[in-house]
Amino acid sequence: MHFKSHANIPVFVPHMGCPHLCVFCDQKSISGEKDELTPEKAQNQIEEALSTLQGRRAEIAFFGGSFTAIEREKMIAFLALASSYLKSGRVSGIRLSTRPDCVDEEILDILSFYGVSAVELGVQSLDEEVLKASGRRHSVKDTADACARIKQRGCFLLGCQMMLGLPASTREKELLTAREICRMGADCTRIYPTVVLKDTPLEALWKKGLYRPLSLEEGVLRGADCFEIFENAGVKVLRMGLCAEESCREQAVAGCYHPAYGELVYNRLYLQKLRRMLEENPPAKGSLCRILLPKGELSLAIGQKKCNKEELERIFSCRLKFEEWDALPKGQPKILRNEQ
Repeated sequence: MHFKSHANIPVFVPHMGCPHLCVFCDQKSISGEKDELTPEKAQNQIEEALSTLQGRRAEIAFFGGSFTAIEREKMIAFLALASSYLKSGRVSGIRLSTRPDCVDEEILDILSFYGVSAVELGVQSLDEEVLKASGRRHSVKDTADACARIKQRGCFLLGCQMMLGLPASTREKELLTAREICRMGADCTRIYPTVVLKDTPLEALWKKGLYRPLSLEEGVLRGADCFEIFENAGVKVLRMGLCAEESCREQAVAGCYHPAYGELVYNRLYLQKLRRMLEENPPAKGSLCRILLPKGELSLAIGQKKCNKEELERIFSCRLKFEEWDALPKGQPKILRNEQ
């Protein structure tokens, strides 16, 4: 089969397999799925998704719960379903998310047998105090051991998901978590700022004044810092921010939630890159500075509502003109010249 590009077919198993509730979690709101999933419902979702992909390369992705802690018979039924699509060539892979303390050698044997290609761990933090305050009930050692087991197999991509702004967390702890995720051999990651959702233990803590959520600005800055660590280490960032499901927007009462959070982080990263370039070769005050951009990067460079352009013009007291140029490599803007 000829695949044109890649896509995920998300199959949400909200809270299935989770041994307890973390303080921040309401997967049914995040995923938009209210009813417990069955293999039959999963098959319907997969078929519906495949009908819209038009030859795009696709993976079946089990998200929203602790997949490897699901009752064994049910877990194998989901895996067998996904494996049938893999064997027929209708999908190119199977990925799943789970807890770090739910990945032993027996589980990895099962995942390998059914052709799972990627295992994503809900690491969230690599600080013991943060894990305890967030009700995770797994340890840093659990994560290190799980990562080592997965990497030793040599047949799985390792993903490590992390969160920003958890209870007891700080920017420094999050940067450490990002660096440790890289050191543990992650191939990919997801960055999620903490959002306070209705009817969660975290909402109760927030209402009592025992938790201070991240502002959107703080969340964007921390996300940009972590992204740079991953990018420099060659760890692919698959996603930043929660999905923009209507149910999630309705449930968010505080914290760093924005339907385009990932785009805001990319805007910030571009701002930092352009600022460094301009600092190396400052434009004359009042001059017109032309910035050439790779094709498709104009909106990232200018920022939402032209915020990057206005910020740089304020800092350097100049006028900026942004232009796309097909010949430039991706991610490599160029300052062409300054004009009075």
